Amino acid sequence: MELFCYTENHIKVVYDPIGSHAATHFADVPELKKLVKEVLEQTVANEDKMWFETDMGRPVGISDLVETDETDEIVYAKRVNRHTYTRFTKSRKPQPSSIVTVAINKLDNDDYILKSAWIGEVAYSFPDEVDAVPESRDYWNRHALVWGTQEIQPGTETTVCPWGE
Repeated sequence: MELFCYTENHIKVVYDPIGSHAATHFADVPELKKLVKEVLEQTVANEDKMWFETDMGRPVGISDLVETDETDEIVYAKRVNRHTYTRFTKSRKPQPSSIVTVAINKLDNDDYILKSAWIGEVAYSFPDEVDAVPESRDYWNRHALVWGTQEIQPGTETTVCPWGE
């Protein structure tokens, strides 16, 4: 773990620069790291788990999370540093966004760990993830990430939905 930044209320945030979800997003979108620091330095950390979006008031990049319909060409694959499948569309393009989403969890020593961050709105966990909620399946049957915007684990691409339709 390494120091990432301090929150507005002076709480340390650390992250895994190699194996975390945040690390993969920073590798895909290098400018995201600076944006996440900006968000966290203006955030009062006061809950065990915080998963939130911040409108930066300016365009900050592109979001690869898009709504889909029956016309989309859908594939599933595992992204780097993930154990579950992600739904992708090969039919759409990323969209400009002013939103940064951040997920942090409190550690036993009261510091926080940066779990993940991305440009775009908050999304439900994938249906086969540990923290999935009942709405996850419906959400991810109507949304996908844009194919080609994130690195995937070779050999994991499939057109068969891993969590059923």
